Amino acid sequence: MNKRQENMEEKVCPSKDIRNNVTNLQSLENCTIIEGHLKILLMFKTKTDDFRGLSYPKLRVVTDYVLLFRVYGLETLSDLFPNLTVIRGNNLFFNYALVLYEMLQLKEVGLHSLMNITRGAVRIEKNPDLCYLATLDWSKILDSVEDNFIVANKNERECGDVCPGTAQGQTICQQNTINGHFRGRCWSQNHCQRKRLAFKA
Repeated sequence: MNKRQENMEEKVCPSKDIRNNVTNLQSLENCTIIEGHLKILLMFKTKTDDFRGLSYPKLRVVTDYVLLFRVYGLETLSDLFPNLTVIRGNNLFFNYALVLYEMLQLKEVGLHSLMNITRGAVRIEKNPDLCYLATLDWSKILDSVEDNFIVANKNERECGDVCPGTAQGQTICQQNTINGHFRGRCWSQNHCQRKRLAFKA
């Protein structure tokens, strides 16, 4: 594929503010880059089944921030955004580039292609079912983790997070120590955390 064909397949979309109804997610179809922010919020009538089969694999870059707030029934972002690689944080939401807030059914973040948050911190708060947080090494994704705010999610001891390969007695994910805990780094039982991109995409 030559460079010209590649560029023709790029679809730059403006900021997206998607709310109320799951069908509004269709506006993400074919977007490869969102020049601006991505907000998905206030979907009170949605159920887990509504998100089955929904996927936007072309989306790779969001130039500002990603925010999810009170989207009922959504359990993981793994299928919705399987190839989201970079959140640039050009403009932030109160200092944050990634916000997951009061996502009541969210069980894992699942952004397994995310390798670089160029600017800004992460805020993950009040997600009572959310696990696979202790298995993430945010320092692989961010330059600095000190401004991250990750509180009031599911108690780590109730989670039983299992990285790929662990059930067979051998985690295949990269391992390191954070806060005195040596463990494999993964997004879910299916996806290891990948190494950070060295370049700024």
